[in-house]
Amino acid sequence: MRSRLLSALALAGVASLALSACAAGGAPAAPQGKPAVDGTFTLALNADPGTLNPLLTANTPTHAMAQIAYDYLVYVDPETAKVGPWLAEKWKETPSSVSYTIRDGITCADGSPLTAQTVADNIAFVTDEKNGSALRGVYVPADATASVDGQTVTISTPKPSPFLLMNTSRLPILCEAGLKDPDAAAKGSTGSGPFTLSESVPNDHYTFTRRADYSWGPDDTTAKTAGLPKTVVVKIITNESTAANQLLAGEVSAATIEGDDQARLDSAGLTTVSRSRIAGEMYFNHGTVTGDKAVRTALVQALNLADLAKVITGGRGGPATGLVTTDPRACVDDTVSGNLPSFDTAAAAAALDKAGWTLGSDGIRHKDGTPLTVRFFYDSLGDTYDAAADLAQQAWTKLGAKVEMTSGDGNKAVEALLSGKNNSGWDVAWEPLYVNLPSMLTPFFSGPAPAKGLNFSQIDNPDYDAAVAKATNEVGAASCATWAQAEKALFAQTDVVPFANAVAKTYFSHAGLAFGNTFVGSALRVFE
Repeated sequence: MRSRLLSALALAGVASLALSACAAGGAPAAPQGKPAVDGTFTLALNADPGTLNPLLTANTPTHAMAQIAYDYLVYVDPETAKVGPWLAEKWKETPSSVSYTIRDGITCADGSPLTAQTVADNIAFVTDEKNGSALRGVYVPADATASVDGQTVTISTPKPSPFLLMNTSRLPILCEAGLKDPDAAAKGSTGSGPFTLSESVPNDHYTFTRRADYSWGPDDTTAKTAGLPKTVVVKIITNESTAANQLLAGEVSAATIEGDDQARLDSAGLTTVSRSRIAGEMYFNHGTVTGDKAVRTALVQALNLADLAKVITGGRGGPATGLVTTDPRACVDDTVSGNLPSFDTAAAAAALDKAGWTLGSDGIRHKDGTPLTVRFFYDSLGDTYDAAADLAQQAWTKLGAKVEMTSGDGNKAVEALLSGKNNSGWDVAWEPLYVNLPSMLTPFFSGPAPAKGLNFSQIDNPDYDAAVAKATNEVGAASCATWAQAEKALFAQTDVVPFANAVAKTYFSHAGLAFGNTFVGSALRVFE
């Protein structure tokens, strides 16, 4: 799986800024033989998670691993959006609340009970600003409260929250031990899921062991379900070709591949599932030189976004259609087509001339004696990303900018963009945000900057805020047209530019997923 700031939610996989998700489209990966008894499922992950506490980070690798060791309130099928039981056996949603009735008899790995009060305590932990949860305002509205009546927990918001069930269903539920000691959860697992972390070797592998008493998974999964592995090993494999080699050699059970290795894996006849997801997304820091719309727009006009999309996806993707890309999507509008600056290098140069950025004899533009310096950070996710970044650097250099490039993995992206330690240390960033609900994007495009908030671009867009305010008071699918207006308001100011969608394939060797195409622990299966 690719590293992203925010998922889950795909994250849900999850945040990367991507809340990403590891959900895939299409039919579940079909069985490849007789279910194995006490087998091992080895999952390739392309970046180390860093912290293992899923309530404190939006990093996608953390949330990918959380799905193995933690349970969620309900199971939402990533393709159909159908809701099924998990920790909760019943649920009810209103425009400003959702109630979950928690099953009796659920226990944590340490033997303690998981109750409705435990769920309420998770909500309180996330919404308490002092805890610094990266999921505050994303999976759980910042103003949400939780009350308990017996085995029923009700999560409420002062104003309508049209996607409250889908939001809170993405929250990994920690047991009380993890809430009381977040540092312990950062190094181990403190959940009620089917597997517990038994070995941790950062940047190499993580081993999970099946619980013998687990009996409340989606699709009635228990510890005795045929094909459920006894051991799950997550191997950190940063190179896609290496992951593909190990998959073909039978050393890896599942790996998600976006690059050239898809061709040889396809010819091997392995079971696959595919999905489309955002690959290229460009942000501009409003606290620096790119706070000037003329500069932002000129930088985009200097780029052939169609060519960039081909390069960054290795020719296997296409243009982006919106900011919400993770299934199940609540809204599917195409908000991008016709709403981004067109490729026009002459117009880009003229815009900078008009804004006072004069081209000097050294080929660099200056304004009031200051050179046009563009500090460009991108999440390096393989050779195609590096090649696309090089194209952007060449185009901006030709325009007259002095480009300083920095790249890194998802952990470095979190540090650079979300830590709040260096809010003015970059001008342009490429970092995909994986979300399935438009409301999940709001804290990234409005409100305070890190470390007090998630608005890492320091955007102040009144039209976006107004559309969000209106959409928040509308319910469900009826609100999608207004959320589309909100996205278009961002594009009108060149605040964010989604420019590429990739097609990712997950390949399986003697393994598969039992339901829903999502890598929750209960769905993992191994075959002889």
